Amino acid sequence: MPNVVTIREAVQRAKSDGVPVSEYTLRLWVKNGAIPVRKVGQKVLLYYPNLVRYLQCEDGKDNQPATVVGASGIRRVEI
Repeated sequence: MPNVVTIREAVQRAKSDGVPVSEYTLRLWVKNGAIPVRKVGQKVLLYYPNLVRYLQCEDGKDNQPATVVGASGIRRVEI
């Protein structure tokens, strides 16, 4: 199986691996920057082992979504 997959393929592969993750949830994680992706035209490609790593919480902590940089390139700073 290829490791670089679309979101829909990642969901199908996760289900076959016994990991119940929905397409909607995966798209939210991608949008929040929790899982790194590459956009190729209109397709979004992700490296499947990154999804597995995210789900396993390899650092032993709950995963925190990455800070999303807006279109202007400016990050919101919480004070």
